Amino acid sequence: MPPPSRQDLWLSGKDETVEVNQRALIDIFRELLQNADDAGAGHVQVKFYSQAGVDALEAGREPSALPSIKADPMVRYVVCNDGIPFRGEDWMRLKKIAEGNPDEEKIGAFGVGFYSLWSVCDDPFVESGGKWMGFYWKDGKDQLLARSGDLPPAEDEARTAASEAGKPWTTFTMALRSPMPLDGPLDFARFLVTSLTFMRTIRRIDMLVDDAEVLQVRKDVKAKSRVIVPGIKDTSLAGMMKVAGVDATGMVITARVMEWLSASGFTPPPLPLASSRPIKSSGIASFLGSTFFNRGSPAPTPREPPPPPPPKDPQEIAILSREIEIYQADVKVTVSPAFGRELERATKKPPPSRMPASLVFSRGDDDAGERDVGAVFSGLCPALDSERSAKVFIGQATAQTTGIGGHLAARFIPTVERESIDLVDRHISHWNRELLWVGGYLSRVIYELELAVIRKAWDATTATDDGRAAREKLLARGLHALRFFSFRQTTPSAVVGQEMESAFFQCANNNAAFPIVSTAGILPIKQVRNPSPEIEKFLPDLPVLTPSTITDAKRPLARLRERGLLRDITFDDVTAHLAARPLNEREMAACLQWWQSMGTVEGYGYQIREKMKDAAVLVTDDNKVVPLSVIQTYIKPQSSSIPTDSPLPPHALPYALTKDLKGATIYPVFGWTELTLVQYVSFLISPPMSGPDAAPDTDIRASPAFAEKVLQTLGRAWQSVSANQQSAIALELKDIACIPTKAGFKKPGEAYFEKNMLFDDLPTIALPKTTAIRGGLEKMLLAIGVRRTVDLQLVFSRLIGGGEWTCADLMKYLVSVRDTLSTEELARLRQTAAFPLERPKPPAGEAKTVVRKKPHELYEPVQAMRELGLPVLEWSGKWKSASDEAKMLFSLGLRRFPPIDTLLGIAATKDRNVVALNYVLAHTSTHYIDFDPMAFHAVAFLPAKSAMGETILAKPGQVFTNPAAKVLGFAVADDLIAGPENAAKLRIPTDPPMEQLVAALVNAPEADVTKAREIFEYLATRLASAPSSSLSPLVAKAFIPVESDGAVRRYLPAEVYFSSKNESHELFRSAFTFVDFGHRANLFLRSCGVRSEPSVKDIAALLMRDPGHMLKQAGSPDKYLEQLRILAANWSAFDAATKSAMGGAPFLLASQLVPAKRKKGGEEEHTREWVLARASEIAVIDNITILQYFGTYILAAPEEHLLEQFYASLGARHLNTLVHADHITYNPLPRGSDAAAKLRRHVLDRVTIFLSEPRRRGGDYGAEWLARPGNFEVAEVGELKCRWTLRQGKVERQHLETLYAYATPDKSKKITLTVSASAQPDDYDIAQSLSTLLLKSPKADDALLLYSILTTPLMALKKRGFNVDRILNQQREEKERFRNKEQEERERHKAAGEATLASLADARAEDRERRLSTATTASSATSAAGTTRSLFDKLRPKRRQSKDGLTASPLPVPGAFPGAASGGGDFDSLGLGPSGPAPQGVGPAAGGEVTTKRPTDLQSIRDTVHKAVNASRPNRGMRVEDRLRAVRDVSESQGAYCDVQQGANIIMALDQGPAKCKIWVPADVPMLERAAYVANRRAVSDAFDALVLAPIGAVFNLPRQVLNVFWDHEGPLIAFNKGGTIYCNARYFSEWHFANVINGRRADALISWYMSIAHELAHNLESAHNASHEFYFSSIAEEYMVPFSRLLSAPGDLIDLA
Repeated sequence: MPPPSRQDLWLSGKDETVEVNQRALIDIFRELLQNADDAGAGHVQVKFYSQAGVDALEAGREPSALPSIKADPMVRYVVCNDGIPFRGEDWMRLKKIAEGNPDEEKIGAFGVGFYSLWSVCDDPFVESGGKWMGFYWKDGKDQLLARSGDLPPAEDEARTAASEAGKPWTTFTMALRSPMPLDGPLDFARFLVTSLTFMRTIRRIDMLVDDAEVLQVRKDVKAKSRVIVPGIKDTSLAGMMKVAGVDATGMVITARVMEWLSASGFTPPPLPLASSRPIKSSGIASFLGSTFFNRGSPAPTPREPPPPPPPKDPQEIAILSREIEIYQADVKVTVSPAFGRELERATKKPPPSRMPASLVFSRGDDDAGERDVGAVFSGLCPALDSERSAKVFIGQATAQTTGIGGHLAARFIPTVERESIDLVDRHISHWNRELLWVGGYLSRVIYELELAVIRKAWDATTATDDGRAAREKLLARGLHALRFFSFRQTTPSAVVGQEMESAFFQCANNNAAFPIVSTAGILPIKQVRNPSPEIEKFLPDLPVLTPSTITDAKRPLARLRERGLLRDITFDDVTAHLAARPLNEREMAACLQWWQSMGTVEGYGYQIREKMKDAAVLVTDDNKVVPLSVIQTYIKPQSSSIPTDSPLPPHALPYALTKDLKGATIYPVFGWTELTLVQYVSFLISPPMSGPDAAPDTDIRASPAFAEKVLQTLGRAWQSVSANQQSAIALELKDIACIPTKAGFKKPGEAYFEKNMLFDDLPTIALPKTTAIRGGLEKMLLAIGVRRTVDLQLVFSRLIGGGEWTCADLMKYLVSVRDTLSTEELARLRQTAAFPLERPKPPAGEAKTVVRKKPHELYEPVQAMRELGLPVLEWSGKWKSASDEAKMLFSLGLRRFPPIDTLLGIAATKDRNVVALNYVLAHTSTHYIDFDPMAFHAVAFLPAKSAMGETILAKPGQVFTNPAAKVLGFAVADDLIAGPENAAKLRIPTDPPMEQLVAALVNAPEADVTKAREIFEYLATRLASAPSSSLSPLVAKAFIPVESDGAVRRYLPAEVYFSSKNESHELFRSAFTFVDFGHRANLFLRSCGVRSEPSVKDIAALLMRDPGHMLKQAGSPDKYLEQLRILAANWSAFDAATKSAMGGAPFLLASQLVPAKRKKGGEEEHTREWVLARASEIAVIDNITILQYFGTYILAAPEEHLLEQFYASLGARHLNTLVHADHITYNPLPRGSDAAAKLRRHVLDRVTIFLSEPRRRGGDYGAEWLARPGNFEVAEVGELKCRWTLRQGKVERQHLETLYAYATPDKSKKITLTVSASAQPDDYDIAQSLSTLLLKSPKADDALLLYSILTTPLMALKKRGFNVDRILNQQREEKERFRNKEQEERERHKAAGEATLASLADARAEDRERRLSTATTASSATSAAGTTRSLFDKLRPKRRQSKDGLTASPLPVPGAFPGAASGGGDFDSLGLGPSGPAPQGVGPAAGGEVTTKRPTDLQSIRDTVHKAVNASRPNRGMRVEDRLRAVRDVSESQGAYCDVQQGANIIMALDQGPAKCKIWVPADVPMLERAAYVANRRAVSDAFDALVLAPIGAVFNLPRQVLNVFWDHEGPLIAFNKGGTIYCNARYFSEWHFANVINGRRADALISWYMSIAHELAHNLESAHNASHEFYFSSIAEEYMVPFSRLLSAPGDLIDLA
């Protein structure tokens, strides 16, 4: 008997309801493979059937041939696994789709694996463990049902035999909704190969097409070994994850690929084109391609296929294998109970205490690509430079890339669609980030292990030819490891790569030991540097990065540089390696060239230079060891005057090393100086170059040829060296016998040139090469002392030793040999006393005595010198000044005119004063051009007359040409020198310098006022040419005479002021001294410091000295304040001492409020009184509100900005600092309500406008910062008060005030705005508290401006010039974004053919659009009202049309306070959730599923009603003035209920205590008439209160003062609700019910006002008159109908109205 068909099984089964949770459609194969692995399967088969294959299967025969990939579509998918058969609970979860597996050891988290089958079929069929279950849509509609039953034993046994391990099969059969082509099955094959890697139990996967095995993938696992890497931290930063150990497991993946599969269209992937667009495709190729490898990315455009190869057998099998290593970490998990609960809530399973995390590592294999048929391993081991990327596996591959070369598998928690890991949810994100740390830890462990193996292998090799090849392979392997862990950009979330890379480095104790490939093998990165071609020339052993590493690992190297791990070569590195070994000449030349190029690098200095010198050692080509530290000099490259082939000093660098250097920077870089000729000569004349042990060929004293070479060198360079060097060379050679002569080597001073006109027996120069002595050589020889002429002493001894020679005879000879005389000879001649002095003729009979002098001691023999009495030369014959003899005498020192000091000494004598002065004046322009008389200020040679009229000789600087200088006692020049020409030559000034004039005045101040005026007028003429500092001595000198009361007293300039007619001087005339010496004299006095009026310092000192007297003299506080304003405006002019004195002086004027003598209207009035006080006793008023509370106790500074700053600078404190505010909150309400969110958005929008002005941008808060989540929040409380405390010493005064809102910052500067739900909304409270926080220096108008912005409509703000376009555009963009999103959702569902979901999307779109529109409209409406009604906007529910055209029930509208935000559903202020008492209809569920919800239970409705009633509260204010929404309309138009806007402007007239209602009257009733107004209506009011309102209030359990009685003049306003307080109009009660009530008929009144009050109570939940309000109104009336009926049935009680 054949086994029953599926149809037979179907007919024998029974139906069951299926509960569907539509979270997402997830790939079936990935999910079914994961389910198989969770079930412990070892063998999985994935089967694809074409129609021919299905026919053959059902007929029990083999298919005739494999299907055509392009021509034969697939009609059925079958997935089999030999895991544990389904248990009862498994079948139950199968029906509850998306319920999930609660086992923490399983990967599945959301239970959507099985639900993915509906993405390709409508009726999946499951067989397992002898049972079956099928699913179908009832009647082809939207009700999904399941049918199940038992498999016949025969069929169950047939299925069991098919498993390789002999286990029963669990089979999932999917009849495709529409045939789907099997194009690109290689992608699916790659998926299977990759998926098998991380399967826990699955070892084999088969892919069958029409029952032909086209692919078999098998996993063989090698032995596991524990790996240990020291220096790695095993615990994550947060402490949640701890790696207990890491095991390495080798694995071989073997694939048997049928030729039919490998020939299915595989071509190498082309390079992507920038302009290419994704090609839309259908079928399994696109379905699998996007799912397994590159989700969301366009498929690459295929290239043209290569020429077809020779035909192959399609059933030929190719066997491929790939070896990988899997490193698995044993992770211990430690979470807090709270975190565990949050994680279990999100994943439906508790977090595991231990779990594995694995990472795949594969080494580079050059020929792996050639052996990979069809690239089936490209998903398992993606090439490092390929487009494919390694993935994060959560059982199966996700779309999330790892950024490294290997796949990472761990217990990540994915997003619902399992495309990537969840990094949004706070707890799940923390869990996933901790697991990413484990991924980074594994990466570091693998990298360290791989590099350690390479290092060990490197150490076993040598640098021989064979070892070099092995080392190249090892370096390539190490480079592969570095590139493997390069951490590229990850997608779709970049956080994954960032977290793993951060952990990669953070888990290591010492990243400086990070191993990396280098030219010296595997070394810690601290020993490896970036390469430098220049340094490599002389330090080839320095470990640097290999060229291939720099070329192929740019990204990891860049990251290592960013972390400061990889550095360039430093001077310290070079120094260390230079010290390790000496350099040859070639290396040293390269080193010096690099060294010179580094001389301009920042940081290079003396210390680095000396360290490198100490380290570097040169080995010359002739094997001489030269430490660079001994080098001091060098031969200048290309332009040295010293022969490069000559011997050099030991401190000179060899020329071979300096010839290629830049001469200009050798000294700045190396500190070496050029080898000078002086040093060179000193080297040649010193041992060992010269002396007994010297080489004869290079001894300058023994080798004429070498001496000639040296002398020629000196001669060529002589004219280019400095005079100092020439002198030094001459000094060095002075005593050295280095000149070859006819008489042998002689010292320079003993040698002569060849020609001499006197004697022939002298030693003359004899050079071996007979070099011509001229030019530089001649000059050099002369300079070092070689003689051209005979010594004078010799001349004297040989020529004139025995005869008498006159001066004229001697000069004739000297003139003849003048050109041959040396400098020394001329100098000796100048110092020889050989020239006779002219003397008077002796008396007759006496011999003439000859006195000889040196030339410079005598003057030329002319009459002028004789008249001046000077010693002159005795000359026989006529003296001719122009003769050669006279010229030579002049050159030897004979004076032609006397020096100026000698001449002035003559002029200082009275007998020759005129002669000497005339000579001076006559020769000033010739002989005495630079004559400066002041240089001889101690010589009295100027004729003058003193102030007393006496003729005297005065010193320069003591005589002047202006006769007016006599007034201060100065001498005046004589007429001989007083003329302008002579005065100019002698530099006689017209007037004394101002310093001298001032000194004269200081030393002898004038007491006579008239003479003093004459002196001051003269001094005024000198002001223009005098420096201002010259008058400084007069500032502190009392030299100004002032006559008062017959006595004269001298004053300091700072003590007097110029007289004027200024009225302000009258205030100070008695306190200050005023003078007037005339216009010219006053100019001088002004320059000395006399002022036109007292300075601010003077005024300050005066006010501090006697403030009471000055206040009295001022006549009024205003005039006194004028003086304080002057001080304030000149605050910066005061010194620290004055400021300190002012701070402690009681001279400041302050005001204080004092009670007036009379009271007005029952209220106490105050007057302002001015008092003098110290700054520390005064408060600067920065808060008017506080001043109103404590004005009588505070001394207030004048409310002027200038004076406030002045008082504060002197020590006055701001009032805010004197008063402490304590904000007291009552009944905090839950956070996070939609109302608070809407208020937050409204405030943020308006604050953005407020802060847009540049003046307000300098605070600590910006609009963008406030808009960030968590930086600005709104909290709600039941009631809010502020207690102000003024502390004055030990006295404290307090004031309590009720507030609507206040804002406070926390320690992190985040601002919380707290609002009161009971207080009347007042946006000014918000504006005042926020402006104080947002602005550094808030002003009073800032709060008013923010208040205006908060309460003014956007369009009105725009008209006033505010930039509100951003807010309007943001609202339009939000609305457009919702529309576009829902349009895309409708199109997607329509394309999938799911009409129900599309309909649901329409409903959601309408709902969201309604919410957005309502929010915008409500916001505008609130602004247009001109005031903020409450914390919330109004709900505006819309009805939607049902399919049959009728109006459906309204969408859920939960309860809310007046103004609640629409579309919310969560009003924490009342504790109402989504299950509130709103009418329920058909609408979208939270997850997007269309369901029919049950009506809200009555208990929830009752709870909401009670909360609405409890929201009522008494009004503690004194006045109600607002535009309120009336609750009843008694006009003929009853259909609209209460839509009339009416005004209420009333004030409380009578408070009767807590037991009775308050009575309110119109505000326009005068205060004095209110008592009579209430008395005339007292009877009606009391009846209304006691007989109607009180009983109704008892029915609703309302406090007595919640209900209030009010009167108005006219209007339709019957009752209204203001902030939870209800006001009832007694005028309507009087007209309609009063007469009946006092007669005992109060039923009509009770019914009427019961309904009115119930209506008003409903406004506690909904301010608008809409369906929601109607629902709450009826619910409240129904809830309290029973107690109200008992009230109606009770007999009426009359009250005594007397």
